[in-house]
Amino acid sequence: MLVILCAGAGCKKYVDRDVLDELSDDDYWTSETNVRAFNWGFYDLFPGFGNGGSPGDFYFTSFSDDQVNPTFQNFALAVPASDANWDFSYIRKANLLLERIDRVPIDDASKNHWRGVARFFRAYKYFSLVKRFGDVPWIGHYLDISEDSVIYKPRDPRDLVMDSVLADLNFAVDNLREDDGENTVNKNVALALKSRICLYEGTYREYHENDNAGAAKYLNECKDASEKLMAAGYSLTADYQTVYNSMDLSGNQEVMLYKKYAASFLTHSVIAYTNASSPMNGLSKPAVESYLCTDGLPITLSALYQGDDNIEDVRKNRDKRLLETIDTFYCYTGARVQGLQSSTGYRPSKFLQPLSNQLLPYNETDAPLFWLAETLVNYAEAVAELDKLGQYSMTQADLDKSVNLLRARGGVAKLELSGHQQVAVNGTPFVDPKKDADVTSLIWEIRRERRTELMMDGFRFDDLMRWKKGDYMDSQKNPDIFLGAKVPDTASAAHNSEGYLTPYASTGSVRTFVDPKNYLSPIPSGQITLYPNGVLTQNPGWEQ
Repeated sequence: MLVILCAGAGCKKYVDRDVLDELSDDDYWTSETNVRAFNWGFYDLFPGFGNGGSPGDFYFTSFSDDQVNPTFQNFALAVPASDANWDFSYIRKANLLLERIDRVPIDDASKNHWRGVARFFRAYKYFSLVKRFGDVPWIGHYLDISEDSVIYKPRDPRDLVMDSVLADLNFAVDNLREDDGENTVNKNVALALKSRICLYEGTYREYHENDNAGAAKYLNECKDASEKLMAAGYSLTADYQTVYNSMDLSGNQEVMLYKKYAASFLTHSVIAYTNASSPMNGLSKPAVESYLCTDGLPITLSALYQGDDNIEDVRKNRDKRLLETIDTFYCYTGARVQGLQSSTGYRPSKFLQPLSNQLLPYNETDAPLFWLAETLVNYAEAVAELDKLGQYSMTQADLDKSVNLLRARGGVAKLELSGHQQVAVNGTPFVDPKKDADVTSLIWEIRRERRTELMMDGFRFDDLMRWKKGDYMDSQKNPDIFLGAKVPDTASAAHNSEGYLTPYASTGSVRTFVDPKNYLSPIPSGQITLYPNGVLTQNPGWEQ
């Protein structure tokens, strides 16, 4: 649920049920006020920091190579009977708004604005479905209960669905108001969603489908949307952490849309979970090592890197984003600090705010939903991929107006181009020895920027999936993902011969990635049973 605070009026609007519960469909569509009330229910789609004690997008999305959950997490091993993610209720809600808006006595521009809102949220929900399940049935109108042939239609190809999503996004961008009130979906928020979705789809088509033409189409759409936002008057906050631990994001020039929390109305638990005695989802060894030194070089090459024998050395001469993401001390089983312990020794600190209620589930800091930093890394990756595909000639100016702004905020030397798809710092070319062999140096470094800028923000798993890098999460191929900080030999917590914490040593847990099976979730067996025999098909590798 999104809480909308009325600017200057001292009032609060809280939406916890559909307004059509109170009025009949025939009586409802009589004013724009009613349409706006109907629209608030869509905002429940944004998890933000979560609702009360429930998890959200930030910190809790620990299933990746960036965090180690104290409880072992694995890919699904069996087809479930049900899955709450296989849900089309918001799509039905959007389609209802699209079909009823003509009844409302408002001008055509206003009608198109609300059509844009409906299509924005329909695109948002379909994007979520496609990421998880691939092919899904596209439902483009409000269904009557008698329409069995559509209700039980086969899955449509993901490319058709995503082309329909793009059409929805373009309509939203073209028709949404530039300002429809504080902290509401508008033209710029639609551009931000378009930037996010088109980057995903462009790289998915490139790496999964070998469809360079389709990839270029979406990457250009991402580039265009991102550039418009970059010229729209937003600016980075001076302090990286401000976006994540603010008591009030209204007026923040980096943030386009945020989820508002307020005591006694809507709160969350991110601070509580990173400030409690229960084990935290600590950052993995590879995640911490991904942060650069201040000279702009990876730790494998920088003379400034002091090693990892202790937390002071780990933090010395490093990107400020790391300093604001992990705390100044290690805490783990047998070596708690003020009762705190992390699965890897690294305590996540970027969400902490002493002015907030610290208890679960009463945390009050606001959660960013769309903000400039993400747009900047989207832009950089899109133009780098287009350059690789021969569809654009990337220049130093592209880096300087995107990732180099983020590096400057982090106190890190800027990234330079050094020939086609190669990089340098201070005029000296370099190649990270840990670079993936099938990724160019330019794209490797831009992916690093995305990883560190958006650490624990809920993007990493989706990024690995679209890049077709699911094997990064395979503990047999990349055993370091289950390692934590380097601790003294005398530490009572489990650690390997080199001294690195091993959170799953006692269970011997192994995570195996199966390609292509684990790139998509299985279709719930209960849904397949509901359909006429053979109509709803299963995803590759999950057939029984």
